[in-house]
This record gives sequence, structure tokens and C-alpha cells, in this order.
Amino acid sequence: MQAAIANNERVINEKMTASKFSGIGKKLIFIGLTGLFACAPALYLPTSEIAGKHSKGLDDLNHGRQIYIDHCGSCHHLYQPGQYTEQVWSMHVNEMQSRAKISNEQKQLILDYILSGK
Repeated sequence: MQAAIANNERVINEKMTASKFSGIGKKLIFIGLTGLFACAPALYLPTSEIAGKHSKGLDDLNHGRQIYIDHCGSCHHLYQPGQYTEQVWSMHVNEMQSRAKISNEQKQLILDYILSGK
């Protein structure tokens, strides 16, 4: 079994090396990326009920979600809001503000979105 796997890897590597952007190479990359993203959990979408519960506007929570995706997701895996405590989220977002080049308002929108999903 291991020999068959090693042989498949060798064949794939040869094909990828022979033509970096060949039809087969593109298909393999597409299949790999599709599998990777299909397994990733989707970020939660705020609802009007959640917005009301947290005294936030639904548009603001959705805007915070989009900033989180655009600015944080361009360099990092995006974590679900419930994966960290409020203190840890605040610390991470504060630390990353200058690197992500986000304003204080954008930082607050991200935190509002994340903390409303806990």
C-alpha cells in the first residue's frame, strides 16, 4: 500500500514538474484546495436576533465580519468566535491592529462581530 502511495506521489510530482501549469496540475491544485476549504467550518452569520441581544446593528456586525475576513483572513486561518475568550480575542486584535492596518473603528467592528458570536 505504501509503495502505491509513494508511486502516486512520484507521478504527481513528475507531472507537476513537467508542466507547472498543465491541465492536470491545475486540476490537482483545484481538487486539493476544494477539499481543504470544504472541510473548514463556515464563519457564523449574524442575525437580527443576535444583533439585538448584543445591542449592535446587524449592518455593523456584518461589516465587522467582512473586515475580519478581508484583513485577518488574508494572512491567517479564520477562527470561530467561540474558540477564544473575550480577553484573548481582545489581546489578539489589539496586537494585530497595526499589522493589519485597521483603524480603531474597524478593530471595534471586528471585536463586536467576534464577541457577538460567542
